[in-house]
Amino acid sequence: MPLKSLRIAVLHYQAKDDPPDPVVKQVSAALRAAGHEPLDLRVDESVSDLVRQLTRARADLVFNLCETFAEDYRLEVNVAAVLELARVPFTGSGTAGLLLAQDKVLTKQLLQFHGVLTPRFATFDGISFQANGDLSFPLVVKPARSDASLGLGVEKDMEGLARRVKKIREEYDDEALAEEFIEGRELYVGVVGDAAKPEVLPVVELDFGSRWNRKRMKIANREVKFGPETPGSPHLVLPTDLSDELRGRIGRAAITAFRALKLRDYARIDFRVSSRTNEPYLLEVNPNPYLETQCEVAMGAKQLGISYEALVQRIVETAARRHGLGGATRLTHGAPARDAAPAPH
Repeated sequence: MPLKSLRIAVLHYQAKDDPPDPVVKQVSAALRAAGHEPLDLRVDESVSDLVRQLTRARADLVFNLCETFAEDYRLEVNVAAVLELARVPFTGSGTAGLLLAQDKVLTKQLLQFHGVLTPRFATFDGISFQANGDLSFPLVVKPARSDASLGLGVEKDMEGLARRVKKIREEYDDEALAEEFIEGRELYVGVVGDAAKPEVLPVVELDFGSRWNRKRMKIANREVKFGPETPGSPHLVLPTDLSDELRGRIGRAAITAFRALKLRDYARIDFRVSSRTNEPYLLEVNPNPYLETQCEVAMGAKQLGISYEALVQRIVETAARRHGLGGATRLTHGAPARDAAPAPH
C-alpha cells in the first residue's frame, strides 16, 4: 500500500544562538517534495520543552536528526529514549542501536563475535589496561564514546600514547581506545532499510588529495572532515577499481554490523582496506549518520539512481512500516485539537 501523506516533525539540535544546520532545510524540502507536511522542531537543552513541542506538533512521525543534546553528543541516545517513552514514531535507530554503536569498545567486541575483521585494539579506563592481541605502533587513539573524531590522534610511541590517554581522561571524561593504524584506502558504505532486508549502497572513498603532506598520517581527523575543501585537499570520490570480491566482503561485513548492533533505517559503515593484505577492516559504525545532500550516504544512493528526495522518502517508508503507518491518516498521540498553536521554532 502506498504511503499516504504524513505530518512529519524534523527534530534537530540547535543551540540558542546558532544558525540551523543546512541538512534541516534539505530534509524538509525532500519531505515536502514527496507530498508530506514537514514542520521544524528545534531542541537545545530542555527536556520539558522537547516533550511540550512533541505534544503540540501532533506529528505522525518524527524525522530524528538530533545528534546531540545540551552540547553533549553522548546524550543523542537520550533523545531517542524520550521519543520511545512518549511512544512517538521516529526514524532511525532506537536506544538499543545508539547505545551499542556509541560504545566503540562494545561495538568491536560484538563485531569480533560475529566474525567481522576490525583492527587489533587496547582500552585504557584510567585504572587498567586491556589489550586484544599484540599491538604495533602507530596507534589511532580516541575516546571510546567520541563523535566526529573528537580527541582522535595517531601516536607512534608509548610516551605519546600515555599523553593522549591522559588527555582523553581529563578532557572527555572517557576511557581511551587505541587501535592499530591500517595503512590503506578509506571507504564508506551506506546501508538503508530494515534488518530483515537491508540494502548496501555503492562504496564511497575518501581521496586524501594531491596536497596531503606525505609525512602526515592519512587519517580522517577533524581537520579532514571539517576543513575547507580546496583543490588538492581530501574529498569524496566513487572508486571504480574495486574488485567484485572486495565489494562483496565489504557489503557482507556492513550488513552483519547493521544487524548485530540493532540499527534501523539507515547507517554508514567505515572501512580501511589494507594496502598490504587487501583485507577490509571495519573501523566505525554510524547510526543515523549526517544526511546532507553531498554526504557519503547520499553519494552512494545517487550512484544507484536514487535521488536525495527518494533516499529521504525511503527512510520515511521504512520507519512508517515499522510503526504501522502505511495506510494511516493522522495520529493524535493524545495531543490537543489540530487547531492548536504550532510548535515554537
